[in-house]
Amino acid sequence: MPAGTMFAKFKSTNVAAATTSQSVADGNPITQYFEIGKPVACAGPELAWRIHDAYRKSDNKECSVFIFEKKVAEKLHKPRRKETITELLKSSVKTLERFRHPRILQIYHTVEESADTLAFASEPIFASLSNVLAFHESKTYDNANVAAAGGAGAGVGPAQTQGPAGVQPQRPAHAKEYSFLDMELKYGFLQLTEALAYLHYSGHVIHRNVCPSSVLITKRGIWKLAGMEYVERMNETDLNSSIPCPPWSNRVSKMAQPNLDFMAPETQSTSKCSLLSDMFSLGMVICAVFNNGRPLIQAGNSTSNYAKQMETLDDMVHKLMPRLPIALQEATSRMASRDATARPTAQLLQLIKYFIDPAINALKFLDVVNMKDTQQKSQFYKTTLIEAMPVIPRKLWWQTIWPMLKSEINNNEVLAAVLQPVMLFVQEATHFEYDALMSATMKIVYNTPKSIQASVTILENLHLIIEKTKPEDVTTDIMPMLFCSFDGSTIQVQSAAVVAVANVFDSIDELSIRRMVLPKVKLVFEKNITDPKIVQNVLMCIERVMDRMERAQVMEEVLPLLANIRIPDPDIIMRTVRIYHKLFVDKSYGLSVETMATNVLPLLIPHTVNPALNFEHYCYLLEVLQQMLEAIDRQQRNKLKLDNLSMASPERHRTLRHQFSTDNMNAPPFNIPNLRIDQRKTSSAEDMARKNSGGSGMLGGWWFGCSPSSPDSNFLRVGNVFPNRRLSDNTLMTPKIRIAPSCASSPGGTPGSGLPTRRHSSIGPQERRGSAINLSPPTGGSMPNTSSSVPFLLSSSMQSIRSRRQSTVLSSGPLGSGSGILQQLGSGMYQLFSGRN
Repeated sequence: MPAGTMFAKFKSTNVAAATTSQSVADGNPITQYFEIGKPVACAGPELAWRIHDAYRKSDNKECSVFIFEKKVAEKLHKPRRKETITELLKSSVKTLERFRHPRILQIYHTVEESADTLAFASEPIFASLSNVLAFHESKTYDNANVAAAGGAGAGVGPAQTQGPAGVQPQRPAHAKEYSFLDMELKYGFLQLTEALAYLHYSGHVIHRNVCPSSVLITKRGIWKLAGMEYVERMNETDLNSSIPCPPWSNRVSKMAQPNLDFMAPETQSTSKCSLLSDMFSLGMVICAVFNNGRPLIQAGNSTSNYAKQMETLDDMVHKLMPRLPIALQEATSRMASRDATARPTAQLLQLIKYFIDPAINALKFLDVVNMKDTQQKSQFYKTTLIEAMPVIPRKLWWQTIWPMLKSEINNNEVLAAVLQPVMLFVQEATHFEYDALMSATMKIVYNTPKSIQASVTILENLHLIIEKTKPEDVTTDIMPMLFCSFDGSTIQVQSAAVVAVANVFDSIDELSIRRMVLPKVKLVFEKNITDPKIVQNVLMCIERVMDRMERAQVMEEVLPLLANIRIPDPDIIMRTVRIYHKLFVDKSYGLSVETMATNVLPLLIPHTVNPALNFEHYCYLLEVLQQMLEAIDRQQRNKLKLDNLSMASPERHRTLRHQFSTDNMNAPPFNIPNLRIDQRKTSSAEDMARKNSGGSGMLGGWWFGCSPSSPDSNFLRVGNVFPNRRLSDNTLMTPKIRIAPSCASSPGGTPGSGLPTRRHSSIGPQERRGSAINLSPPTGGSMPNTSSSVPFLLSSSMQSIRSRRQSTVLSSGPLGSGSGILQQLGSGMYQLFSGRN
């Protein structure tokens, strides 16, 4: 919030206080340049300066205005003392202007004088250290105890917070209850040490009045050294030498002298001072901070009290040491020593272990960052500060760091680097903190031109910003910036905008998604179709926002976009597969099997042999493919079944025929009734072979597959020699099997119509006829199971068949249907033997 706006708001609620402040400064020329508000603190000798909030009229810059009312010195009995105090205070401001250092109070406007007042402007001041320590003391000691202790010195007792006019400063509530953090104290002591080192070794002066009323705490929490009323210049050739200085005296106004409670003993006893005299005063300030705001020496502006208490100083310091941090105890005890030679110099004090801290180093650089070049600033904001912020207390985040970051927002050269820690503030801020402290500054960022990197940083963290921003501000400030980012010519910004949409899609209304987001995202994709990073970001965006898109838009625009992806990167493939799987699982999208078969599967199947995929990727891809194929299979099967029911097809009866095939029937054993077999004619060669049981001839037992001792060398034994031949091929003369019509009276007969006539594979259909021979099994015997082609013939049956006449049904001719190759071979052999005989 600009300083003018802030102060205008303040004026609207504090009109009376502002009017009083203006009336105090009436007639002073400084009112031409600054708008002066209420008093918030006081500082200087006897807290003579009253500090007011203010802002500069020319640029609304926040500042503080110090006002000294000359009537405060009128209570002094001698009129000349009034003029002396006025000149002393004027010279102190002139001296502050001469010393330019980050640890010295910065003057914005030189001192202006009127008949009634002195006034000057400085950087914004929160309070003086004296104000804060007085509050600390008031928490521990009541007014009576303070009065009994004679606490009239600066920084002691509530009386000191009232200021010279006896009016209690109207400090803000947080200033009335101010408490120091350990790091805040550590950094404050280091800042005072650096200020003294600068004055001693660069300015060649002795401050002579280092005390709480000379230490000012800015609104950023920085401790600044002021109170240059009693500065003494040193001998530049011998910095270790002492110089004459006046001791504290009751004959001089206390407002015109340094604070006696913090004065070095050698100044009071020998009227000399040195650089180490300031170190004693610094040591006493540190002791007062850890002593609940009360100084160890409480002389009450009495030199005799001072001398008495100085005798017991060593004991008081020793008792106080346990309250101090261990790393600071030795240095503080040496600084508070009455022996000046035992005290460390300001240069040496900066090197103690107590001040070695990464957070302190970051804060130190931040104080002087305006003195650094752009590269140094950028490196600090992006790296050093980011690394140190986790160990810096949150109080210092808002008090010390944020004001500096806010001041750099308008610097476009370092804006990209500054936004890195700013995003950390956004992430960690509460909704109240963001709204009160950051919202106005962030609006400036949205609406001003930014570098490429700054725009990318904002877009990448847009989800964090929207989470803390009011809904109305999101609509008016953030969304227009987001949509405009797509129209830029820079690939980085466009890609970041795509990522931002994916991160904040919940905050975008559906109309904007359909009309603004998707067309712009598609345009970015088409322009950068070969860039893996942008394609990955586009897919991530599509995956997030497709739930809030219309089905038709998804099918018409998203599917063609996916079909154009040709990058074999595993992450891109997996994200594409997830989108397809989402379209497949969610039936509301209506992904048809035709679309899957023609548009999806041809794109995904080639990736099953992609060498870039790991095992997990491959398994997921295959699982999705299987689900899609199963869906296609189910639908196509159902469709084809319905089609087959509406048309006749021989295939419909294929299952039925197979079911009732005789080869698949499990029938119980049965006897064949009225079986009659005609014996084939045998040649003389065959008869001779059967008689010769030795089987040594060419047509012996080896040829027919039987042993020499077998009584029956029948033609069926050929199957042992030719196991892979069909049984019908092994026959010399195929026997004819006739089955007479069965009757109920026949043994083993079956009632009814009987069994059908079974023909051998070698018998033509023209030879199928009935049989008159009854070969029913003999009484008491059993009929073995027959094969599927030719029934098994018992030896007894075969003997009876052989005894029968061998003339009959076999067809004549060398190659008739009843003659085989063995029959022809047997006839040839018979003729050979007959010829020899």
